[in-house]
Amino acid sequence: MEENTGEENLDSSPSPLSENLSDQANSTIVTDTITPKQEPENMEVHHHTHPSHGKKTWKEYFWEFLMLFLAVFCGFLAEYQLEHVIEQNREKQYAKLLLADLRTDSTYFIKRIREVEIRMQKHKTFYDLMTSSVTPTDKQIINSFLSIFYTYPMFFTQGTYNQMKTSGGLRYIQNQNLINELQKYYEVQIPRTTISVNLGLEYYQTILYPYFLNHFRIQDMNETGDSVIVENPLIINRTTQTNQELLNITQNYGSDQKIFHIRNTIPLIEKKQRVDQYN
Repeated sequence: MEENTGEENLDSSPSPLSENLSDQANSTIVTDTITPKQEPENMEVHHHTHPSHGKKTWKEYFWEFLMLFLAVFCGFLAEYQLEHVIEQNREKQYAKLLLADLRTDSTYFIKRIREVEIRMQKHKTFYDLMTSSVTPTDKQIINSFLSIFYTYPMFFTQGTYNQMKTSGGLRYIQNQNLINELQKYYEVQIPRTTISVNLGLEYYQTILYPYFLNHFRIQDMNETGDSVIVENPLIINRTTQTNQELLNITQNYGSDQKIFHIRNTIPLIEKKQRVDQYN
């Protein structure tokens, strides 16, 4: 009995070696699982340095002013140069348009002079017919009269010049002699020519056309009124006096137109040629 009890006590008593191993394992587990974070004791702090704002010297103010002045001055020069280039381009553009207008007028004037020269020859033919020793027939008179029964209007191309004058565009033309020639052409020669044209038109409307209405029959002519379409046309109330009256009216009208074109149309062409010299 007693021996068994001693063995049991011996078996149940803890071994010193096992206790030491157990303590070491527990301390290892605790150390691995509970080790706290340790904050660094010293933290580095970076401070940004700022330059000190000291008082500027007069040299610094001078250089700032100089740089600002140069920037403004260069901008002014650039703008001036740009404006100069624009004005040169506009001068060239206006010059081309004016030259085109003048060429159009010149071509028209040359054509008109040729037409008037042909009409003047027909005026001479009519005069010879009416002053012939042989009395002309009504048909001969009407046919010859219709060949000179025309007005002589004049048309001018003034759009570019009027636009330049209204908008101040004449200042783009640097040549003062050219400006003078243009002003003489558009403001002197053309208005003078227009007056002569209006006088000729007034003569036609108040003297020549009323004679036509009183003495000629419209049914004897074609729709355009420039040729006879019947075999025996009639001049109403024809007498020696009316013949002379018709001759006086037509010759006066023809001579006025001839003088008008010599005095006005030819100088217009010459003026245009003088303007061309500046292009």
